[in-house]
Amino acid sequence: MPKIVDHDERRAHITEAVTNIIIRDGFDRVTMREIAAEAGYAHGAIARYFPDKQSLLTAAFLHVFLGAHDRILARTAGSRGLAALGLMSRELLPFEEMGSEISRVVLSFWDRAAQNAELWQLHHEYIVQRRELIRQFLTEAHEDGELAGNLDIETAVNQVAAQNAGWQMMAVLVPESATTENLQASIDAMLAGLRAPVAESR
Repeated sequence: MPKIVDHDERRAHITEAVTNIIIRDGFDRVTMREIAAEAGYAHGAIARYFPDKQSLLTAAFLHVFLGAHDRILARTAGSRGLAALGLMSRELLPFEEMGSEISRVVLSFWDRAAQNAELWQLHHEYIVQRRELIRQFLTEAHEDGELAGNLDIETAVNQVAAQNAGWQMMAVLVPESATTENLQASIDAMLAGLRAPVAESR
């Protein structure tokens, strides 16, 4: 009886292999030969699912991005406002070794998305979704009286998004700065800047 191939499982396994190679060696080392060795598949099996390096990088980026999105939704379930925003940032910032290593995948994708319209559009689509989640938590914080009275929500969305993106870059280019203490202090300072003073929130 012929073996039944689970194509979704095989695609996911190849994507995981690509992600591991980028984390370990960088995107320039991603070749069909390296992926086949990492995944334990024949060379031809890789090309059947991913015809070129752009499709491989896209799959790795989505693996990281959508995985983080799922973890954010799970982590913030039952929370709202600034509490949820803090939990979201805790998930997005490159805490611990694996978080900083995953930042290499994100930066590899950014580099190519800046020069490729198709990748740029894909990145833009998902970043807009993430910004909408930030906006949701800030709107909840405003409704709950948590935000400073003069705070503009759109400015705050830009601030939070830029801080999260900035730490991805810092984790790769200035890794000694991305300590657990510094990352948590950054989140705490951001939330403190958004929060209404005690007297104002009464």
